Amino acid sequence: MGICEFISAHADVASLVVFGLCVALFIWDKLPMATSAILGCTVMVLFGIGSFKDAFGSFASTTVIMLVSVLVVGMAIDETGVAGKIGKVIMKASRGSERVLMAVSYIIAFTLSTFMTNVTILAIFIPIIFALGKSNPNIHPMNHIIPITLAVNAGGVATLVGSSQQMTAQGLLEQYGYQTFGVFDFTPFGLAIGVVFLLYSLFIGYPLGKKIWGNRNTEALTKDIKEHKDQVEPKKAVAIAIIFTLMVFFYIVQKVPFTDIVVKPHVTAVLSALACIITGCISQKKAVLGINWDIVGRLAACLGLATVLKYAGGIDIIAGWFMKLAGANITPFALFAILVLFAQITSLFISNSTAISIALLVVMSIAPTMGLNVTAFAMGIVFGASMGASCPLSGSTWGISMTAGYQFRDYFKYGIAVDALGYLTVLIMVPLVMGLTV
Repeated sequence: MGICEFISAHADVASLVVFGLCVALFIWDKLPMATSAILGCTVMVLFGIGSFKDAFGSFASTTVIMLVSVLVVGMAIDETGVAGKIGKVIMKASRGSERVLMAVSYIIAFTLSTFMTNVTILAIFIPIIFALGKSNPNIHPMNHIIPITLAVNAGGVATLVGSSQQMTAQGLLEQYGYQTFGVFDFTPFGLAIGVVFLLYSLFIGYPLGKKIWGNRNTEALTKDIKEHKDQVEPKKAVAIAIIFTLMVFFYIVQKVPFTDIVVKPHVTAVLSALACIITGCISQKKAVLGINWDIVGRLAACLGLATVLKYAGGIDIIAGWFMKLAGANITPFALFAILVLFAQITSLFISNSTAISIALLVVMSIAPTMGLNVTAFAMGIVFGASMGASCPLSGSTWGISMTAGYQFRDYFKYGIAVDALGYLTVLIMVPLVMGLTV
């Protein structure tokens, strides 16, 4: 028996080994995550563990196409100068008060991140806050960047198109025939968590932050902060406003008024991105060069790894181990609490997409015997994997926030309580609103 024949005969174990090596590469972090994930897909195909279609078919999925389109729209908003204009509005509204500045910037960042990528919004706000800190000695930038990061993470999971975590879950639900999410299914939960995070930032985080970092000097960091275009071009600003409004409208109604033409969310996203290029809000060259292809490749390849893991039988092994540890008589609520916590803790050190894939595939494997509402479990797992305030390794937004001068331990001191509050909010709301069984 040849090597490939032997591996194919033990595809379930082999898929777990390859997946485990990919997770090790993610943690090692010496290669771009997309490269590691694509390498894993290639190895799966090379040794006959899975087919090329299973491993790479996700690169043409509606989920990945939607992500690319959303990234283009976000870049166009920045390119037209609208994002910079928003910064000036925030400066005027704050009137020198740190708590007012925190509340205003939080609400605006939360709102924008529901339809734009989190990284884009945070990258827009950091120079705004530092500029305001330069002009007003009563404003300390470090008091605001972590709350804004909380805002973009909460806003990012308030709609299906806000960030890639939801799209990972959506892709898995779609692939295995479970009920998928609507664009605004996340909104009630995202709003609740957003309010919790805002109240924490204003009344607990603000005085706590002053104790943690005090008046730590951030002047040396200013030279590394990228300024964003704030010169608004009127025609392009009007165009992007119309495009954005229509995009949100079609996300809601999902059809052309007075016709039977259905417009799915991924079609709306593509049309919006094309409209940005056609109207000149952003050039095709800038759109292509500006897309974070690591995020795109990571999402597509992680979906491919999950697909092969499922069909090769590796996920059945994981589910068996999990049930042995959890016990055969575990209740749906206890299972939900464990898996949400698992997603929350593991996403501190590995990618959100990987944490979601592992937890959700376990649910899918167990669901038929326990009668679980897989969509509700997916909702909770997505929110669990989207916390991560207690560790700057938990996602790109938290990593970017470190440019404001925070130390690694600052995140644990500030974020452990807010992560716990977020977990409890998910644990209460999702079972009440969606139910955990069918």
